Amino acid sequence: MDYSKEVQHIKDIVANQNQWRKKECINLIASENAPSPLVEEVYQSDFSHRYAEGDPGRRFYNGVKYVDEIESMAIELGKQLFNARHCNIQPVSGTAANLATIAMFGRIGDTIISNSTANGGHITHNKAGAAGLLGISSLDFPTTEDGFHIDADKANAMIERLSKNVRNHLSLLIFGCSMYLFPQPVKEIAPTAKANDLAVMYDMAHVCGLIAGKQFQDPLKEGADAVATSTHKTFPGPQGGAIFSNMTDDEWSRRKPCIFPATLSNYHLHRFPAFAMACLEMLEFGQDYAKQTVKNAQLLGAELDSLGFDVKCADFGYSKSHQVVVDVSKQGGGKTVGDVLEKSNIIVNKNLLPGEKLSAANLDNPAGIRIGVQEMTRYGMKDGEVKELALLFKKAVLEKKDVKKDAIALRSRLQECQYTFKN
Repeated sequence: MDYSKEVQHIKDIVANQNQWRKKECINLIASENAPSPLVEEVYQSDFSHRYAEGDPGRRFYNGVKYVDEIESMAIELGKQLFNARHCNIQPVSGTAANLATIAMFGRIGDTIISNSTANGGHITHNKAGAAGLLGISSLDFPTTEDGFHIDADKANAMIERLSKNVRNHLSLLIFGCSMYLFPQPVKEIAPTAKANDLAVMYDMAHVCGLIAGKQFQDPLKEGADAVATSTHKTFPGPQGGAIFSNMTDDEWSRRKPCIFPATLSNYHLHRFPAFAMACLEMLEFGQDYAKQTVKNAQLLGAELDSLGFDVKCADFGYSKSHQVVVDVSKQGGGKTVGDVLEKSNIIVNKNLLPGEKLSAANLDNPAGIRIGVQEMTRYGMKDGEVKELALLFKKAVLEKKDVKKDAIALRSRLQECQYTFKN
């Protein structure tokens, strides 16, 4: 068989993706980021097709001396960056990290409390995802009227009440969201959890880079027993997962088997040098990067608001993270607006808003869009570019104009990856 056409077609698809998303699009997906050339350089290597089950120095395979070296280095850098006693970078995704961490504390028949999907919680935190897979039931944190903040007083009362119900053993609280504008009240609720023998987990996948850059809350310091994360959202590393904790050595040793061998086997070793390199970048440049990211999100929220968009949480400064959330129901809904923007090479994602009732219709076309500024910040976006971007939103969405050429022109000025070491 002659597969030359198919071979070339695959190459063309990759070239088209690289040209479109890396050169011509304004990428505003809140769960994506751009690795630096250094991270990309060490990401592609012989590590990508090797095995090394176990821990450094205690492997089930031979030929792993350099795997041990790089994993050990990456672990130490991760511990340093997040002020953690323990670090495990073996989970291959944030979902895998969540699954392992929930398994550390929950058992079949237990009940946990987490953020609802409609209020921004991630699907792995409830019965449709990892929690349900483990046979664990989930309840929702009570929120303030706007739906974007956990009501700490009501949550504490809920914990006290439910802890007295022995029929459904309450074992774990999960903080953290997917639609994520503000820090969560970990320090206000963790003491109540501990007094009632509950574990506290924090999913920092979206805000990992902001925490590393000291611009968000510090969940371990505030009382979390374990923190799970992905490593490629506000943290500009390779796609993958990690778990951090300040447990005692004995407790960590008892619970760590929930990572390996319970929820993974091989763990994609090529991620380790890329994660280590990203840690070094964040140790050196993370605070500046995180500050600019949050500043850009707040400015974009204010600019969109001033131009006629219904930006959520204006009374709270729009955001303290990398995200901006906009109600576009009057413009046709999140899918409609997302499609309009994509035609102009501006990439966002549709999102449920607090208070929306789950149905097939609003899952396909919810009321909101979620905007993340972290990737364009990585390429140098600051005040002037944010204001230009907001005007492009107005022209494309409110005025129904084709702004593709303008978007490409703006992106052409945002090509050099910032906050990294020079080769």
